[in-house]
Amino acid sequence: STEQKAQYDCVAAAQEAHVAKLTADAAELKAGYDKYSADAAEYKAGYDKLSADNAEQQEQLSKAAVDAAEFKAGYDKLLVDTSEQQAQLDKASADAAEFKAGFDKYAADAAEYKAGYDKLLVDSTEQKAQYDCVAAAQEAHVA
Repeated sequence: STEQKAQYDCVAAAQEAHVAKLTADAAELKAGYDKYSADAAEYKAGYDKLSADNAEQQEQLSKAAVDAAEFKAGYDKLLVDTSEQQAQLDKASADAAEFKAGFDKYAADAAEYKAGYDKLLVDSTEQKAQYDCVAAAQEAHVA
């Protein structure tokens, strides 16, 4: 009958609308899931990059620490070398002062020796003059 046909069409249309709504809801859910998956992948990529950057910074920090330690070791060695050179310089200065003192003493001894020699020369010249004088007097006396 026409009434049954209308009821049937009405039910069929309602079912069709219901299926269409379910399909639309499913598509919306799928789109939401896809977006969530994309966001999750993006977040994971960001996290991985952050981890890589962090590791790189850690590596740079470690390298900087090594460089600093090497620089410190070099600086310490330079300090040791400098103090060794200073010690050598001080020793050389002390040696030079000692040598100068020895040379001054030698020069003083030489001057003293020269003075003694000069006095001896004067004394022997005076003695010779006295001797010549005595000899001349004796000669005159004998003559």
